[in-house]
Order: sequence, then structure tokens, then C-alpha cells
Amino acid sequence: MKIIRIHAIWCPACLVMQKSWNHLQELYKNIEFISYDYDMDEEDVQKYNPGMKLPVHIFIKDEKEVERFIGEKKEVDFIEMIRKWQ
Repeated sequence: MKIIRIHAIWCPACLVMQKSWNHLQELYKNIEFISYDYDMDEEDVQKYNPGMKLPVHIFIKDEKEVERFIGEKKEVDFIEMIRKWQ
């Protein structure tokens, strides 16, 4: 499983969620966490069609997108989603 995050330095919700993102990486060593900056990684970002609202978190299982979070979410929401798809 992997989780792809699309964020930007100008995005307040992205900044708020940074601590949770870091904590999830510590908790789930078996998940691949990938982070793309909306402005700096434009080519990679466009592959995922993120839209205009950030952050976007895409859950990938067996190389297919299974869920997508758009906007600010709580850490517990991520934990529930990870448990659902692991």
C-alpha cells in the first residue's frame, strides 16, 4: 500500500496536517509515503488530477487508487482508512 500526498507551501491545511503526516510515517513503516509539492512537482502531480483544493491524499493498493481524501482530515481518519485497506 502507498499513500500519495499532494500539498503546497502556501496551503494552510497542508501545514496543519504536516505533524500528522510525519507521525503516520513513523507508525506505518510498511506503507510507502510519497509527497509531491503542487508547484515544484507539477509533472508528477498532474498524473493524479488533484483539482484545486489541497491537500489531496491518494490511497493506492495493488497499483490502483482505492480512496482519496481532499482537504484537511484528522489523523484518526487516516488510521481508519489504512486499517480498511491494509
